[in-house]
Amino acid sequence: MTKEISTSKWTKYRLLNRSSALSRHLPKTMWLRESSLYSFLDRYGEVIVKPTGKWGGSGVMRVRKVEGRQYELQQDTKVQTFSSKESLYAYLRSKITKNYIVQQRISLATVQHRPFDLRVMVQRKRGSSTWKLTGKLAKVAGHGYIITNVARSGGKIVTVEHALQKAGITDRRLQDILSDIDRVAMLSAKQLYPRYRWVRAMGVDIGVDKSGHVWIIEVNYKPTLSLFKRLKDRTMYRTILAYSK
Repeated sequence: MTKEISTSKWTKYRLLNRSSALSRHLPKTMWLRESSLYSFLDRYGEVIVKPTGKWGGSGVMRVRKVEGRQYELQQDTKVQTFSSKESLYAYLRSKITKNYIVQQRISLATVQHRPFDLRVMVQRKRGSSTWKLTGKLAKVAGHGYIITNVARSGGKIVTVEHALQKAGITDRRLQDILSDIDRVAMLSAKQLYPRYRWVRAMGVDIGVDKSGHVWIIEVNYKPTLSLFKRLKDRTMYRTILAYSK
């Protein structure tokens, strides 16, 4: 098994899905096939199609049903419409060269109509098997984008609390959601660690939907630490660097 396959989004999804505590936090996911695309569109109405081995939002597409039998595909800010599922899939096959998955799309909470997700850093010190949550932030998508990768979409970094409050999460619910985020991130690292013992830092990307439910979007083993430099308070960034030594 190559390293790309062993660390792919699909492999990590399957490992995380073995945990009964985490499975309810995972959007339904399958290999992209004609049958899986059709069944997911019929079931969810809107899906995400993305490569298993690329990062930074590259290759991610949103597909959704629109009026009649038409389907809409968005990649970055470009939107195309197809008259049938068959023509949609034919287009996808013409563009896809590597392994892709299809995933239930989560209706992420938004800040000023822009979706956001969270990057939660979970790390362990060299020689230790004890994981610690060292920082978290929110990535808000750029205008017109479906992906939250800041470099690709021109989005912005804000604190998690700021994003959740701007999304309309009340103070009464805020603490419960923050606790869920921390719990899910820590459980994710502990679930994956036995398979990936060389990993010392995991960037757990977590989404919160409009009802406040916490979702695992994906887990990165080479997370970009510099995102945390964009926060006004550099305390988390310094902690993350200390754990990286």
